[in-house]
Amino acid sequence: MMLNNSLRNLSISLTGFMCLQLIGLGQDVDYKKHIAPIMASKCNSCHTAKKKESDKKPKAGLALDTPTGIRSGGVLDPGDASSSELYIRVSLPKNAEDLMPPSDDGSPLSTKEVALIKKWIDDGAKFSSGSGESLGKIPADLDARKVKSMPAREPNADAIAHLEGLGATINPVSVTLPEYLSVEWISTYHKITDKEIEQILHLAANVVEADLSRTKVTNEGLKHVGKLGRLTHLNLNRTEIGDKGIEALADLQSLEWLNLYGTKITDASMPIIAKYRDLKAVYLWNTAVTSNGVSTLRNALPEAKIVRDTDDRAGRFDNLDDPGKFDF
Repeated sequence: MMLNNSLRNLSISLTGFMCLQLIGLGQDVDYKKHIAPIMASKCNSCHTAKKKESDKKPKAGLALDTPTGIRSGGVLDPGDASSSELYIRVSLPKNAEDLMPPSDDGSPLSTKEVALIKKWIDDGAKFSSGSGESLGKIPADLDARKVKSMPAREPNADAIAHLEGLGATINPVSVTLPEYLSVEWISTYHKITDKEIEQILHLAANVVEADLSRTKVTNEGLKHVGKLGRLTHLNLNRTEIGDKGIEALADLQSLEWLNLYGTKITDASMPIIAKYRDLKAVYLWNTAVTSNGVSTLRNALPEAKIVRDTDDRAGRFDNLDDPGKFDF
């Protein structure tokens, strides 16, 4: 039910004052040290992700026992606790119907715990420092086959924070599959080089979608991307990559969607792309691929959508106002 706005605003104002009193302006709130223990003691009995088929689902579909569950639950507005449902619910008066945890089970959060959650969210709701110092080196022998055989566990929060610190936007591909992630650079693409793209490999077992459009990725840099064995969606539109780069992607046999619009590929790449047996759509507009190259693909992948010309690029999910922005 909708919360009473005046009640909500009063609660937020009072807790904001108490936040300053209890923890001070200068003290950092650490997720592992301060927030995770609160969740474990007050929230996780009802809001824990399913570990196997026999486990019960988390209440309201919201898992609060992992960073991924919290991120994907729609309860955080990093930087603004007053707009974050997580904070709003735990900061309500003790007699409020929507208070979480409910007062009737004897476990509402203490004033200090509420204040810690408020400051953590207002400071950006970070799950890690993002320095990358704890990540270690990427294994030199990592390849697509090894990545695909890895268990898809909870994504490393330090790795996510590290990539976000490099300007990446990282999200679970769905609420039901929070361990699988999409990675893209929305506003900083023009600064992103092979060096930043290599850092995706810290999340190699989790990344299934990568949007590298308009970045400075090179053919050499695609050797890193070619190790992402679970990748199903790859957007390389308007990059400088060519046929040598496609060679580096030969082992990505799970690809379903590939955007090569505005790249330097030619017919030489078609035999490699033709081996992507799960491919459902490939965009080749504004490349040097010829009708002969398209025929190679059509013969190998008769069910796939192959877009080469402006006349045939219009699909139900495509943005015709921007030929570089296809369904992703």
